Amino acid sequence: MAFDAQKNYYSIGEVTKIAGVPAYLLRYWEGFFNELNPARDTRGNRRYTNRDIAMVLNIKELIYEKGYRLGKASEIVRGVLRNSETDPKTTEILKLQKQIGNEKNRQIVVDERRMLLLTEIKEEIEDILQLLG
Repeated sequence: MAFDAQKNYYSIGEVTKIAGVPAYLLRYWEGFFNELNPARDTRGNRRYTNRDIAMVLNIKELIYEKGYRLGKASEIVRGVLRNSETDPKTTEILKLQKQIGNEKNRQIVVDERRMLLLTEIKEEIEDILQLLG
């Protein structure tokens, strides 16, 4: 799933697609990693921010790719938060969102130009059909 440049938060279903981990595992990690604490809406649904998604991706990398156990991964996550104000994954996510937003804007302009051209072609065809009879 791609990031939407206009979105400020994501549902747990969207985060499962982005991170490639099941929802039950995200809920479990929330209990184990105090740093992963998505906000809730008025109905109690989780609202993951870009920072939360970066945290999920960081946790996944530590556990699945680097092979750390949950306890050690938790220590590393706490240390990373203390040692750096900006998480590199969050920075990368925000950069990707900006690129996606720019691409969408370019696509909107191209689509508008296409519609104008097609409208002109349609009008010309209608004029020709009227002349023919």
